[in-house]
Amino acid sequence: MCKIRILIVLVSLLSGYIAIYAQSIDKEHLSVTARGRYSYVLNGHNIYGNLIDSRNFCTFDATVGLTTLPKDGGWFERAFNYPTFGLGLSYARLSTLDFKNVSSLGDIVNLYGWSEFNLVRTKCFRFGPLFEVGLAFSGQIYDYHTNPKNTFIGSKVFAVFGMGMHAEWLFSSQWALQAGVYLTHHSNGMTRSPNFGINELAVGLGARYYLEPTTNAPKPIEVSDKPDYKKGLNWNVYAAAGVHSCPTELDGIWASDEPSRLPPARFCGLIAAETIWRYHPIFGTGLGLEVDYNANNYRQTDLLLTGQEAPEGYSPVRVGAYIKQEFWYRRVSIHITGGIYFFKRCGLTEDVSTTFEKIGIRYHFRDKGGLFAGLDLRAHQFDRSYSLDWSLGYGF
Repeated sequence: MCKIRILIVLVSLLSGYIAIYAQSIDKEHLSVTARGRYSYVLNGHNIYGNLIDSRNFCTFDATVGLTTLPKDGGWFERAFNYPTFGLGLSYARLSTLDFKNVSSLGDIVNLYGWSEFNLVRTKCFRFGPLFEVGLAFSGQIYDYHTNPKNTFIGSKVFAVFGMGMHAEWLFSSQWALQAGVYLTHHSNGMTRSPNFGINELAVGLGARYYLEPTTNAPKPIEVSDKPDYKKGLNWNVYAAAGVHSCPTELDGIWASDEPSRLPPARFCGLIAAETIWRYHPIFGTGLGLEVDYNANNYRQTDLLLTGQEAPEGYSPVRVGAYIKQEFWYRRVSIHITGGIYFFKRCGLTEDVSTTFEKIGIRYHFRDKGGLFAGLDLRAHQFDRSYSLDWSLGYGF
């Protein structure tokens, strides 16, 4: 059953990439890459004091890529200097770390989509940023009895996010050497507790094989006209929903008479409106207002941990405002958001800061008017995941 699920995810992601970027699956565009990474675990949430005694492990990658070419003549491809998109499968050997007592992280399998953009692109050399996002799988998760120190991974299926810089040297018409620096985050977005997440810094070396000979020409042969877009102010309204598992509620459970019980994943949702100034086919900047609903157990947790209630009371509703920056590629937009709550009543112990951050992606269905669907990762204090929210909205 697990193999069937992985196959379904793989086919779905591949189909999505083809539909989004309209690339042809032929030998002229396809490449395959094998890579090794030497990784270093960053000390987030005091992982060295709580779980591990060593810092380094190895990851092995195999990827399939679809490269955009100058002769394809796409405006967005030229604007991003002819990027490459693809799918990757990697195996992270975290079980080779030294662990405290009987706990373990186990090995992690990652299935992810990736993109490489080029700041520099010559006949034989490429250099620029890279991004990775996908699903991760591990059989070694938190268990109160058998894996008590692994408070960093709380579910068997979780997310992987990565970014970094890549360099590629094409030393023949079909072979290239690759090097990269990678920053990776594993987390389930607090859909289950405990789940502090793991951050890793890595360097990698690999080889890429292009199925057809390529000259990697830096100049376009022909370029289509600049694309149409809604220049000026645009309005979006949307709703989003997800689940959140509260780590302070877990602290309350540990302080109670049922320490082995885990807190439930509670519903969270929001409605929002935003205005975006789209001043370029690739860029847009805007402001937004959102009203969040977050089911909670704030009062009971405060009583368990502090023995008192918050004097200002409690509310499942939060209201916030934010500023966002969008980056567009055809029908896909990626955004980063920074905001502030000007109404929240979460009690004495809940770790929700006054500010919040989001990073997300949207797919815009042009044949359905302004309809779009998206996924956001919400965080507090820049390092504490709160929820993964699926959204559906409409732009005017």
